[in-house]
Amino acid sequence: METTIYYFSGTGNSLKIAKDLADKFEDSELKPIAKIWDLENLESKSEKIGFIFPLYWSGLPKIVYEFIKKIDLSKSNYFFGVVTSTGDINEQPLQQLDRILKTKSKRLSAGFYINMPNNYIIGVDIHSEEKQKEFFEKAIKQVEKISKIIKNKEENLTQEILQKDVKRSEGVNKDFLERVYESDKEFYADDKCTSCGICENVCPVNNIVLVEGKPHWQHKCQQCLACINFCPEKSIQFGKETLKTQRYHHPEITVQEIINQKK
Repeated sequence: METTIYYFSGTGNSLKIAKDLADKFEDSELKPIAKIWDLENLESKSEKIGFIFPLYWSGLPKIVYEFIKKIDLSKSNYFFGVVTSTGDINEQPLQQLDRILKTKSKRLSAGFYINMPNNYIIGVDIHSEEKQKEFFEKAIKQVEKISKIIKNKEENLTQEILQKDVKRSEGVNKDFLERVYESDKEFYADDKCTSCGICENVCPVNNIVLVEGKPHWQHKCQQCLACINFCPEKSIQFGKETLKTQRYHHPEITVQEIINQKK
C-alpha cells in the first residue's frame, strides 16, 4: 500500500474523516489502532503513514500515544496527522507526534485539525443539529484540501509550530495519560439499562464486562465515551455530569463500525 491510515475513534468523528480521506487515494488502507495496538512486532511498510484521532485533554489519546511509540516505521518516509476537535486547538498533539517520530529518526511532515461536533458530554451538551451540519460541510472541504497536500507529499509544519511553548498543554495531557485508566470510576448504569450489551461491545479496549446483566468498568478506560454515547436507553451516566446532557455519535457511522475497530 502506498498510504496507510491508522485511526482511533470513540463515537465516529475521526472514523468518518479517516474513511473520507482514504477514499481520496487510489492505493490506501484503513487500520484501526484499537485492533492492533497491543500486538507484538508492529510494522508498517507503506510509503505514507497517517494518524487520525480525536484531541484528548490538549494532546494524544493514551492508546494513540502508546501505539505510535511501539510501531516500527522504518520503511515509511512521509507522516501526517489529522486531529479532530470541537475547537480546542493547540500545537501539542502535533508536537507529540513529531517527538515520538524523531525517536525513530523520522519526523512529522504535515498536520491538520478538523472541527467536529462535541461528543465529550461530561458536563457539556452536544451541538445542535444545525451546528453539526455546519461542521460536516466544512469537514468535507477540509478533507479535499488535505488529500491534495498528502498526494503531493507537501510539508506544512514550520519550526514555529513544532517549537511553540505548550507547557500548560503538556501538563494537562501528561496528567490525563497518567490517570485515564482510573477515570471510569464515575461510570454507572441506571435503572433504564436493558442489559443489551452494546456498551461492552463498542468499548475499543474491552474495558466493560456485564455482570448479572449490568456493565462494570475494569479500569483501563480511554475516555472515548463510546459506551455512554451509544447506549440506546441513555442509561449510562458519569456521576451527575451527564444527567442533563444529550448523546452524540456521528450519524453516518454505525455502531457495528465502532465495534469492528477491535475485531
